[in-house]
Amino acid sequence: MEKKGLSRRDFLKGTVAGTVGISAVGLLGACATQETGGNAEQKTEQTEKVIQTSWKTPPQAITDFVDTINTEVLVVGAGNAGMFAACAAAEKGAKVTVIERNAMIGMGREWIGGVGTRLQKEAGVNVNKFEIIEELSRYASNRVDQRLLKLWVDYSGPTMDWLENVVKEYGSYMVLETDTGEETHGVYKTYAIQHNIQNQEKPIESTHILKEKAQALGVEILLDTPMVQLIRENNNTGKVAGAIAKTKSGHIKIVAGKGTILCTGGYSNNREMLEELNPLAVQSCVGTASHAGSKGDGIKAATWVGAAKDDVPTVMIFDRCTIIAGTDGKDWSKAMWLHMGSQPFLKVNGQGERFANESTPYDFIVHAASLQPGDRYCMIWDGNWKEQTRQFHTIGCSRLQYSKSGSKLMLFDENATEGMHNGTLLPQGFIVESDTLEGLAEKLKLPVDTFVKTVRRYNELCSKGVDEDFGKESYRMLALEKPPYRGALMGGQLLCTLDGLRVNTSLQVLDTNLEPIEGLYAAGNDSGGFFADNYPEYIIGCASGRTTTFGRLAGQIVASL
Repeated sequence: MEKKGLSRRDFLKGTVAGTVGISAVGLLGACATQETGGNAEQKTEQTEKVIQTSWKTPPQAITDFVDTINTEVLVVGAGNAGMFAACAAAEKGAKVTVIERNAMIGMGREWIGGVGTRLQKEAGVNVNKFEIIEELSRYASNRVDQRLLKLWVDYSGPTMDWLENVVKEYGSYMVLETDTGEETHGVYKTYAIQHNIQNQEKPIESTHILKEKAQALGVEILLDTPMVQLIRENNNTGKVAGAIAKTKSGHIKIVAGKGTILCTGGYSNNREMLEELNPLAVQSCVGTASHAGSKGDGIKAATWVGAAKDDVPTVMIFDRCTIIAGTDGKDWSKAMWLHMGSQPFLKVNGQGERFANESTPYDFIVHAASLQPGDRYCMIWDGNWKEQTRQFHTIGCSRLQYSKSGSKLMLFDENATEGMHNGTLLPQGFIVESDTLEGLAEKLKLPVDTFVKTVRRYNELCSKGVDEDFGKESYRMLALEKPPYRGALMGGQLLCTLDGLRVNTSLQVLDTNLEPIEGLYAAGNDSGGFFADNYPEYIIGCASGRTTTFGRLAGQIVASL
């Protein structure tokens, strides 16, 4: 994803001073459809019609081409899954072509989950495979194919070991964050499965190394080349023989002798698909950190040729988006990233009342807020916030303190967080401040008396060390006592979609009768059957781990045909 303005790396270097635009850090894109006149009722009818039909409707068959490319393995998408698939297929000796809709390869997620890795064995970490499968299934209400979960736990270890060897070739190394598996993270089960790559100075995204690796293996990567449709023989009943892509010169035909692997990253940046398939997610979110290339290309093209898709809409939502108090958050371009949102501070609804245990996985508080008036909530903290976040000791990408394992991976530390708040969010009104609780309530547009009563009750429970109302862990029950008091109006931040195409354990895409479509494979967020309802954020790295493992397996399988 192309980054605009100051990057999170810039903030970590202390260059946060000054004003940052609404789409700061390149994470909050403008996704709202703009109306430009016309009859409102006609607009509504037209919009509803488009939402019901447009993305499902196959385009006319394209028959004129400016070029034809013959390859053995076609990988559609140059992100995590795509680069792992390309390298794996090329290592098997196959001729590999990668097409990518954007002008650069995809962003590599830095939290990669693996089970049974060399680093875990060296650290004495033993993760029970069936326990983690059951935990993943529990998050999903068992609406998953447990054979796919087992495929990940069985092959993620060898995948991480392979990646560790590769990054060493390029002057980097891999780290396992062992403290993610300690029993100090609330009532939710956590596992030490999160691996990341770094050098002596900073964390490294795997896709940048894998691009060099792939090119060294002879992989051809075509950027600015979006897929527009698949080629399925015998009137969409036979083998998928490749795909048609668009270039600046016109359409090209890519014939894939062995198979085509879809790795386009889901549909989180396709507002039309989101509104139809997951309106609750749209309702719950106020901003997006979605990858620019996640337009649903793979899922759309596959369903046009008869593929089946997950029935349960599932997205990854983080609790890190803030909007101006008094606004509704429906225009995602007017939100800002508040990374500290995942800290378990006091959170209240629009009536100034506490409504849930704040010590939960990231999207749980967003789900709870969706049942409250206005779907939004406020987070409250005070002048002791640094000391309190140290005691909270959150893990994964919500960290404000580095892992004792030696990992350099963190989005914002305390100093960068403070700089972002004071330099941007407070001056622009996303964070409000007052020396009194009454004044804070007024600025957050909350009922003053109710809010003050809520805070006093919360402080009383903190003094007791027992959360009698919602059961938050006692070590995270820390009173709000030191002015200035600060607060922000919060909503969900959409990262990606997780409901994808149905696949089997060979990563073959299945048709609506759940039979394999010859020549068609999927990995990453184009593939389904692994998540349902929500993302299990406390099983840190399982999404990226699934993506990388299945990408590598798909590349090996197709190249071996």
